[in-house]
Amino acid sequence: MNESRRQFTRHALQSLTALALIDGLAAHRLFGDDVRPAVDDWLKQLDAISRDVKDERIKDTEFQLALEGLYRKVDLPGLLKTLDFERMARGVNYKDRGETSLPVDFKQVAGLPTKLVWGRQIFALKKGRSVVPHGHDKMATGFLVLSGRPHGRHFDRVEDGDDHYLIRPTIDRNFAPGEFSTVSDHKDNVHWFTNDLDEPAFLFNVHVIGINPENSNPAGRVYVDPMGEKVSGGLIKARKLTHTEANEMYG
Repeated sequence: MNESRRQFTRHALQSLTALALIDGLAAHRLFGDDVRPAVDDWLKQLDAISRDVKDERIKDTEFQLALEGLYRKVDLPGLLKTLDFERMARGVNYKDRGETSLPVDFKQVAGLPTKLVWGRQIFALKKGRSVVPHGHDKMATGFLVLSGRPHGRHFDRVEDGDDHYLIRPTIDRNFAPGEFSTVSDHKDNVHWFTNDLDEPAFLFNVHVIGINPENSNPAGRVYVDPMGEKVSGGLIKARKLTHTEANEMYG
C-alpha cells in the first residue's frame, strides 16, 4: 500500500512537472510545432509589403499582388493557432446587424515592429449577416477566409458621380477557408461578403490606410448599393449610402 502511494505521488509529481514545462515552453513559443517559424516569417513579410505601399515604394496594385502571394502560401492551421482562433471563436458576441470586428494582437511574434503600419482584425459573421457593400479611398486591403464559406462579391469602381458610383461586377462566388481577395483604389475596389450558411464565417482582414496620393478624397470607406440600375457596358449605377443605410439594407 505504501509503495503504491509512493508510486502514485511520484507519478503525479512527474505529470505536474511535465505540464508546467509544457505551459512554459508554449508561453515562450518553444514547444515543437507551436514555434511556427513559418507563420512568424509570413507575418514579417506582411509587415514588409505593408511598409512598402505605405511609403510609396510600390503601387497599391503591386501590394495586392504581393498580399495575394502571401495569402496563397499561408500556413492556415499555424495562423489559426497564432490567433488562438478556437478560444476566440467560442466567445464571439455577434451583432444583430453587420459584421462583428474582433481585435488581433501579434505582440508575441518575435521580430515584428512594436508599431505596425497595417491594421488587422477578424470579421465574424453569423448566418444572414454581411460585411456590407463598400469601397475604399486611399486604402488597400484584403480578406483571408479563416472559417466558413461566405459569399463574396467584388466590383470595379469605374466612375464617381455626385450621388452614385458606376461599378462593374468582377467576382461573385463562395469562398472556402484559405481563399482570399484584395482591394485597392484601382482594382476590385468595392466588396461585399455575406454569410448564408448556418455555421459562422470568420475573415482575417489586413488594411493599409493613407496611400495613393493621387486620390484627393479622404481615406476610408464609401458605402454603396450594388443592386442599383444596370446601365450600358455591364455597369451598375450604385447609389451612395451612409453607413446606417448600408447596415439597414444589407447588414
